[in-house]
Amino acid sequence: MKLNDKPRQLAVPFASAGDKNNIPDKATQQTKESGNAAYDSGFPPVTMTPISAGGIPPHGKDFNGLMHDITAAIRYVQAGGLYTYNADFAGAIGGYAKDAILAGVSTTAVWLNTIDDNLTDPEGADSAGWVNLLADPLKLFLWQKNNLSDLQNKGTARDNLQVYSQEQTDIKYLAKDQNGGDIPEKPLFVQNIGALPASGTAVAANRLASRGALPALTGTTRGSDSGLIMGEVYNNGYPTQYGNILRLTGTGDGEILIGWSGTNGAPAPAYIRSHRDTADAEWSEWAMLYTTLNPPPDSHPVGAPIAWPSDATPAGYALMQGQSFDKSAYPLLAIAYPS
Repeated sequence: MKLNDKPRQLAVPFASAGDKNNIPDKATQQTKESGNAAYDSGFPPVTMTPISAGGIPPHGKDFNGLMHDITAAIRYVQAGGLYTYNADFAGAIGGYAKDAILAGVSTTAVWLNTIDDNLTDPEGADSAGWVNLLADPLKLFLWQKNNLSDLQNKGTARDNLQVYSQEQTDIKYLAKDQNGGDIPEKPLFVQNIGALPASGTAVAANRLASRGALPALTGTTRGSDSGLIMGEVYNNGYPTQYGNILRLTGTGDGEILIGWSGTNGAPAPAYIRSHRDTADAEWSEWAMLYTTLNPPPDSHPVGAPIAWPSDATPAGYALMQGQSFDKSAYPLLAIAYPS
């Protein structure tokens, strides 16, 4: 049998608007003599006897009554109806059969019978053999009111839902009220996020992120953020037009300015300055850091003796061996040695 083999649904029972007899459960002498049908014996023998021999034809109203009863019951089932417990009916059939299903009357229930010949009322004092399918007797479903307490295996459920137990959560996740205090390997954490620690602990940080262009601090103004900050110089009040600034703020302050030239490959000066630890102190002047490519202007003043590892005297220099010299030829040297 296939799904599309299902018979049509009967919206109207047979002879609903026609004349019909109520068919009794049991035949009587009167029904037998009058030729009326009964459920226990059907049509009496007189309806099967030829009329010429004194027989009586079956009554059309009996046919209508029988077909109406049958089709009305079929329609009720087709409409999804469930019968409720009926003590008289149960007694007449010798009790409900196993697997019979009834609807609840005083409770929201669908009752399943688990034994044969069951006469008990599922909602009575003795309800032996009946179970409420809506109560999930086999524990196949979760009850909302239990808030998941009826899970058979909570560990497997957590794994399937990809959630953790309280113990696992305490191990795997950080608590907000700890403010990072529950991080087990703090130096490694600081290194991984590319930051520097607030304490003096040495950490190999990946990088120090730039704050962008920082306005130059003047007068008694100190840095507002404690720690090491890197910023950029773009015509914003520093000695060089371009460069990077490192600002170290603690009880005192210090700044290192590493300039860079606007010309490819050209050197640029570097500067340093400081601010002491009192509120009314002002910043020191910028001090330039001299390098081999940026020597001080008077690193070798005129008249300074210089050892030279060669017999050839370079241009701009004179070989001095205690002799006199012409002041007009060497006026700057005469200033250094006027006598």
